[in-house]
Amino acid sequence: MRHILLVMTLFAVAVAINTGSVALQQRTQYLSRRFGTRAWHVHLGLVTAAWAAFLLTLIDHGVHVRWTLPHALRPAGLAVLAVSAALWLWAFAHLGVKRLANGNFFGRGPSAAVRGGPFRWLRNPMYDSYALAFVGMGLVTNDAAFFVLAAESYLLLNVIEARVENRPFPANGT
Repeated sequence: MRHILLVMTLFAVAVAINTGSVALQQRTQYLSRRFGTRAWHVHLGLVTAAWAAFLLTLIDHGVHVRWTLPHALRPAGLAVLAVSAALWLWAFAHLGVKRLANGNFFGRGPSAAVRGGPFRWLRNPMYDSYALAFVGMGLVTNDAAFFVLAAESYLLLNVIEARVENRPFPANGT
């Protein structure tokens, strides 16, 4: 149980750092005022470190809660992982690197909402792909604890972070 709590905590911290940095930039332009043209790089450094800590902990420790699932669900898990990867790639193709890394909040890249591709049907397909990936991992590894991470992912990314990222902000992005 200890492992899943650590992984969930690090996931929440990574989301909080990203959401907080974007919200701070949107509301006060603090990062741009403080770091000038390096503001986006500061944001990337903070966010990358937090997400790396989460991913490395997930890989190193896993979730390891004894909520086993039948092995017969593994093929379904592989299919869900494939759908997740395809959705992520499709969303990425429409977002681009700069928007994926929140550059649009730092004057890097367009600030207009993306409406093409999967964004026609899903409000946050990138975040949906993360939740699907956790579900797929749960099925592949026969560990239902990944479903808890999927729920946390949906709540923190789709409900909280997306609400901050989708707020209108000045046209120049700064």
